[in-house]
Amino acid sequence: MVDREHLHGHVSAIFSAIDRNKDGRLCYTDLRIGFHELGIKISDEDLKTMMDEVDQDGDGAINFSEMLTIMIRMHKQTRESQDLLKVFEVMDKDGNKRISKTELRKALKLYGNKKVSSEEMDKIMREVRFNGKLVAVVLY
Repeated sequence: MVDREHLHGHVSAIFSAIDRNKDGRLCYTDLRIGFHELGIKISDEDLKTMMDEVDQDGDGAINFSEMLTIMIRMHKQTRESQDLLKVFEVMDKDGNKRISKTELRKALKLYGNKKVSSEEMDKIMREVRFNGKLVAVVLY
């Protein structure tokens, strides 16, 4: 769990660094530049969506409270990604950064206590997408 005081202080420092004109509001450009400088990679579309989702007062800018919401969401997504990577590594028995149909079938049976038919397995394999860093599943 995130220590709220630590997170509040961390977000406050980030907010202050990004809020160059010190008006207490971050526009899209402020966030785009600030995130880039901090090494936070986010697409333009995702940033706009995130701003729209947390902009409680609808002014098109992000205040400190809204920024806190953004950072909590980003922290949660990072943790979930780390957890998924750990699961992937457990499933990738041969360490080739790919999960074969056989590895996935074994993992589903072992961890999900679920036997999957060949048709279901084929459907799962077709639906999995490449995530840009690892090939999640290959057919063979």
